This record gives sequence, C-alpha cells and structure tokens, in this order.
Amino acid sequence: MIKLAILALASLAGTFATADESCVLVDFTVETSEFADLNAAIDLVMSADVVDSILKKYDPLILSDVAVGNFSYSLLGQDLTITPTINSLKVTGLTTIAPQHVNVTSSNSVDVGAYSEGQVSVDATLTLEIKELDASATVQLALVLEKPTLMANIEANIYACAPGGSTSMCSNMTVKSIETEVVSAAVGGSYVGILEEVLMKFKDASVKSFTLDFDLVSSFHLNFDSSSSVFASFTSLLSDYSADAMNKKVDVYDSVISKINDEVPGLLNELIDSKLKSWFGATCLPEN
Repeated sequence: MIKLAILALASLAGTFATADESCVLVDFTVETSEFADLNAAIDLVMSADVVDSILKKYDPLILSDVAVGNFSYSLLGQDLTITPTINSLKVTGLTTIAPQHVNVTSSNSVDVGAYSEGQVSVDATLTLEIKELDASATVQLALVLEKPTLMANIEANIYACAPGGSTSMCSNMTVKSIETEVVSAAVGGSYVGILEEVLMKFKDASVKSFTLDFDLVSSFHLNFDSSSSVFASFTSLLSDYSADAMNKKVDVYDSVISKINDEVPGLLNELIDSKLKSWFGATCLPEN
C-alpha cells in the first residue's frame, strides 16, 4: 500500500514553497483535477490487475528486528514499562488487498485506504522486556483477519518543477504519464525504473496514523514463553483474548485494535526507512 501511495503522490504537481530555483514543493490542495485523474487511474489499474502484479513480489511481507514503542501495564499496584521488539513478522495475503480512492487532508498529506475481500494473516514473534523487574518473555502471535480494511494518513513532501522554468530542464510526472508507464510495465516491463523516477522527487514521507478494521477474526493465538514468574499474570489473561472475544467487538476488540493502530505507523515508517528512503532524491530535476 505504501509503494502504491508513493507512486500516486509523486504525480501531483503544485506550488507551495521554494526548494531551489528549479523546484517547488507540491501543494495537494490545489490539485483537484489531478486527484480526480488519480482516482480514475486507481479504478483502471484495479480492472487491469496491475495491483496484484505489484504486490505479489511482497506477499508475504517479511520484517525482522523492529523496535516497537513502550507501553505501560499495572501489576499488583506497580506501574511497569514494557518494551516490545518484533523479532520476526510475516504478513500473508497482500495480493487480496485493493486500494481505495485517495483523499486530500492537507497541503502535504492524504488518506490512503485499502480493503480485502479475502484473508490477511499475521505471524509474529516478539520479545517483551520489563525493565523494572529485569524480566523478559518470548511471545508468539498468529492472527487471521477476514475482509480487513485499512486506512493510513500519509504525509509527503514532494518536489515539482517551478512555474515558468525551462521545460527542457524539468518536466513533471502526471497521473496519466505514470498510468501509461505502469500499464506498459504490467505487460512485460519493470516497475523498478518507475519507482526510482518517482522517489527522486521525494524529500521525505511518513505515516502519521493508521486505522484497521475487519469483518471477522477467524483465528487468533497468543502464547507467552518465559522462565520468569512475572509473566504468569499475563498468561492468566490470555483466555480473554480469543477470536470469539474480538468478534464481539467490545472491550477485547477495543484493546487489541487500539494497540495495533498505535504501533502500525512505526512499522510502516520502518519499512519506508529501510526500503525506500535511500532512493529519496529531494529534487524535481532528472538525473544527469
């Protein structure tokens, strides 16, 4: 979803703030016609199965050694700080995900959504550390979601050609030009060159918020493994965290979904930093 969003955002050109004499930052709020073209292009690539061609290279998506934000937990009146680390994460079913229309939320941010008519499964191994008690545990998580929906707010600063500049030195990518290149790549070409061209225009990008929902949890397993007695209380709570409990969409659902929504932006930003940031060129000019 992040790569699709980046391909989309880079096609939008506007005038917001000067980067140098040749480039300006894109202002999404003045690009009404381009976003209309973009959303029409999303409909087109869906009908042409282009999204499936892009995502199948990343299905399953595998990440490792990802630091997650600390959270607090009260045990027997003592406030504890728990530090999780994702040792391994495997997400399967990305090819079932389809993008929704993009909505502008500010001059440099958009809401990007996606939905699945199938299953998306998550398998993860985490390490939990409690600093105050010098205790740790390994956690195994397996989760299968039916018909999940995703929404991310993405902030991106992207350069475009300055108004009045030489067209021989600088030309903007448009939705229609990217659309043509993507369709061509789908019938025997490569998306790598398109992605490199797009990312050259990025100054930075980050996920600011994330929202997950689903039709049903068909499978949910959470297991602790620790030699420390401290985690016995956590184990006793596991019976409350089940697929049936989450499908009722009350307290357990609120707790799990809230935590996921809090932590996923960090995971996606880690993905941007590790996979895409090195290609950010912070310029509107082509490579020499």
